[in-house]
Amino acid sequence: MPFVWGGAEFKDLKYYKDVSIADVGKYVSKVERAVVTEKFVVVVGPAGTGATYTGPTGKPLIVVSYVLDEEKTAKNWEKPIAFVTIGAAGWKDVPVSALVKLSRMVLDPEVREAVINAAVIVFNNEAAMILLGQAVTGRNYGSWVQNMYYPLSAFARYDLVWETPDAPVRDTGVLGIKNDPQTMVIATIGWPDTFDPAKSYESFGWEIFWQIYSKPVTYRYEEVEPEPELAVAWAFSKDATELYFVIRGNVVAYDPWNDKTYPIDATDVLFSAWRVVRLNLPGSAAWMFSDFIDMNSSQVLTESEFEEALADGLIAVYRGKEAEVKSLSELLKFFGYQGPTAGVVKFKLYFPYPPILHIFTTAIASVIPMEYALGDKYSAALADSRNGKDPSAWAKYVIPGEDDPTYRLLKDRPVSTGPYYVADYREGSYILLKLNKYYWNSTLWEKLYGYKP
Repeated sequence: MPFVWGGAEFKDLKYYKDVSIADVGKYVSKVERAVVTEKFVVVVGPAGTGATYTGPTGKPLIVVSYVLDEEKTAKNWEKPIAFVTIGAAGWKDVPVSALVKLSRMVLDPEVREAVINAAVIVFNNEAAMILLGQAVTGRNYGSWVQNMYYPLSAFARYDLVWETPDAPVRDTGVLGIKNDPQTMVIATIGWPDTFDPAKSYESFGWEIFWQIYSKPVTYRYEEVEPEPELAVAWAFSKDATELYFVIRGNVVAYDPWNDKTYPIDATDVLFSAWRVVRLNLPGSAAWMFSDFIDMNSSQVLTESEFEEALADGLIAVYRGKEAEVKSLSELLKFFGYQGPTAGVVKFKLYFPYPPILHIFTTAIASVIPMEYALGDKYSAALADSRNGKDPSAWAKYVIPGEDDPTYRLLKDRPVSTGPYYVADYREGSYILLKLNKYYWNSTLWEKLYGYKP
């Protein structure tokens, strides 16, 4: 909802369903907005008492009350960052901000739908900005570019797109490289904020991260159901406040700057996510983790420790199916995975949040090797955290802000756990990506193109 977000921050947000007209004044001191949606009238105002409701009737009321954090809101509005602190339109609207923020937390599907619809209705009626675009669906096959696709909430994977042998050959003017059937050239605008997924929160940067990193979860082409990537299986506790990822075995990260590889396991997955929250870099998407996950209460488990958690039953959800599982073998069978694993990550949620898997498909969930980021401090950090049992110990090695050594390294020298790596770049000019022969799924290319890296 970044287009609609008005940039306000709140100390408290609550909603009350099926409120009578006479009782509105029990929850808000003033009615700032009353929006008619399909099933409800959504009423928004500051928390308190005494409001008199004189708005639309005929449908049940949902009352949304808020306590504004004036200090944080003033900072957002003083130096706004589009899509992050105020939204692309620069629209300063407190009640609409309250609706957008509340939509992240609501579990009741009727309330969630009404709250989101109310925000969109206000946005459309007041035209804070005009969105222009053309929907492109299905895989597209051009004169020589084949299998191009346009996912709704991610980016096309370049290695899944190919060119026909008769594609024209042209000089790119970069490093003597020609645009030929083996080379894909994409022209765009702008430049990534940085190469560190803990900081960059803009389209070009995220498109690059989609190519060079793997996340725990991904999407296949234009589908919007989460699919395994570095997590081969997942399950929730019965109260949905714990999310367990079983991590794929035999994965390595490639460091092209030193021509070196690092093994990836569950500790790297937790460290990567924990680091995003710890750095809390300005303009980043850290909120996508910090609003929902208590990173310091999350931890790494061995497979045998995970078996203990499974003994009382966990809930696996995949491709529209749900099942209670009580062993690791049962869980892996549910996902159809046969292969090595590299530990388990337990993410502790502040509250049940159904879309949490989708957050792990985004750029901030990019998995980096902890050993590369920390260098000679890696062994000590691993020991202090008891191999990821106590991630709060990592605070000794990672400091908030842009002075952090891991940020200073990754902003210019990204590594790869994905299909490509950054082989070269010149800021403002070009980024050269090459296929990563160490990519855990590189056999895919032989199946698709007969190509062996």
